[in-house]
Amino acid sequence: MASTAAADNLGTIFFNAAGITRFEGTQGAAAMHVIMPSAEFSGTGATNVPVSPGLPISGGGDETDEIGLVPNLYVVADLNDKMKFGLGINAPFGLVTEYDANWVGRYHAIRSDLKTININPTLGYQVNERLSLGFGVSAMYADVELTNAVDGVAVAFARGFCPSPLPVCALAPGSGAADGRVKLAGDSWGFGFNLGAIYEISDATRVGMAYRSQVDQTLEGTASTSVLGFQTVDLIEADLTLPDTLSVGLYHRYSQRWAVMADAAWTNWSEFSELKAVSRTTGQPLLTQPENWNDSWRYSLGLEYAPGGAWTFRGGVAFDETPIPSAELRTPRIPGEDRTWLSFGASYAMGENMSLDIAYAHLFVDDSQINNTDETFGYTLTGQYENSVDLLSAQLTYTF
Repeated sequence: MASTAAADNLGTIFFNAAGITRFEGTQGAAAMHVIMPSAEFSGTGATNVPVSPGLPISGGGDETDEIGLVPNLYVVADLNDKMKFGLGINAPFGLVTEYDANWVGRYHAIRSDLKTININPTLGYQVNERLSLGFGVSAMYADVELTNAVDGVAVAFARGFCPSPLPVCALAPGSGAADGRVKLAGDSWGFGFNLGAIYEISDATRVGMAYRSQVDQTLEGTASTSVLGFQTVDLIEADLTLPDTLSVGLYHRYSQRWAVMADAAWTNWSEFSELKAVSRTTGQPLLTQPENWNDSWRYSLGLEYAPGGAWTFRGGVAFDETPIPSAELRTPRIPGEDRTWLSFGASYAMGENMSLDIAYAHLFVDDSQINNTDETFGYTLTGQYENSVDLLSAQLTYTF
């Protein structure tokens, strides 16, 4: 959990590139992470259109519990006595939430899916016996899909179709009887860099610092709308900034068997001010969702026990602040709150050239309140979420 100074597996390519100087020869690691989130909503929704202010929206609560599979791949090789080359391929940002099509918050969100793939070549250089430096560049692919329902009754009134004899004008807003669907999808490539340093205070103690730059994405894709029997497709463009991070860490081995490690990491989430998609044809916004997130901190503490032989055991705790500042800015696409991590893991040396790491973590997520009003028709979703996350990871490392 505390990875900035530990540099005890090839994942240091991502967490602190300077750590690759601690590995000899050519090594490769493949990992798979199973992410099992749960966010159960209970509460109400209300319309806010001029024809029926405060009228309840049909539908009930719902739970999003999409299981995610996230692979990683790492390789480290010697270039010379001082310099190492590393390559990491991982998915640093990701999100999947999906609700029933008729749930009470359907006008805010049905499906939200963010996938990233980060290709990160790195160099590690051992300046002297105490100091190592690392540098890398990132090419990050991002793919986003967002869907939500659209109330055909509200659309009919907004377009001036009502009042009239049209059947849709006799329906209640928010009833779901004339619902349509909006889907926004886009992808792009963005680029960034990472820096790292590890300083050996003594043979038993080292400190580390790592920085990863923000990655600016300009997503291009389509917005598809189907409502009141009409179907439209528009080309869209959306800017997405994936934040920069800065972390500091400490690793200390205080006996042959025991070691302790700690990290503090800052994430610049204040760059995420809004979610906005614009028509490339007209220049008009098709989606505007204020976010106005805050910067956040994550603090972690880990313990390692090596009894001798093939096994090494690890455990840790962490506190991860939510960047979402209020119930008014929380959306069902990302309903999280402050999280406390509890994790356990073990490494087993399967021979001179191969080792297996397994780990489990449970995230105790605070219940989150939501009181969010969408910018298009003024629907307000009010309620709370009961949240939790479980993670299961396995990594196989081989020395060539």
